[in-house]
Amino acid sequence: MARDHADDEIRVGNPERERAIALLNDAFSGGYLEIVEFEDRSGAVYAAKTRGDLRVILEHLPVAGHLFPDSTAAAVVPAEAPVVPAGPVTFDAEWETVRRKGVWAVPSNILITGSMSTIDLDFTNATFPGPLVNLQLQVSTSTVKLRVGSDHEIRYSELDKSGWSSLKDKGGGPARPGGSVINVSGSISAMTGLTIKRAPASSSKY
Repeated sequence: MARDHADDEIRVGNPERERAIALLNDAFSGGYLEIVEFEDRSGAVYAAKTRGDLRVILEHLPVAGHLFPDSTAAAVVPAEAPVVPAGPVTFDAEWETVRRKGVWAVPSNILITGSMSTIDLDFTNATFPGPLVNLQLQVSTSTVKLRVGSDHEIRYSELDKSGWSSLKDKGGGPARPGGSVINVSGSISAMTGLTIKRAPASSSKY
């Protein structure tokens, strides 16, 4: 694609990359992308350096015009195109309990903050917005329980642990590929315990 926008050479950072991932999630949910193409484009987002790079990744998708709403050269987007969320859905768990179970809609990006708290998220029968959900934890002296479905993949290589905190993965890998990916990042500190469990094969929902 030729770079014909005046701001194509402007550098991008994490906010622009996160917006691009959210738009790819929208496109995947709407049936505009196959899972392999979604994964390829998502990987390219994290390597993008400029606005022009991100525009190439989202080209030919109806959501592309929402990538840089401040650009006067943005493409015309159909009125029915999904609106990009302003940012992650944030839960303040300071001395509180955050619990989700049963059938619930999982946001694409979740941020949970707090201390002396309990976080209990059961993804078994939840409805996912797309193939990838980002869960960022910024908690201390807390108990975190995550329950995933049999086909869900959970990743936590980007999660930092400090202050005698622990992570126990009792679920193992998914029964088969193709389920949503839950990427856990951020940090747990001050004796926070994170436990991951997996539901039986008949309980997962994608």
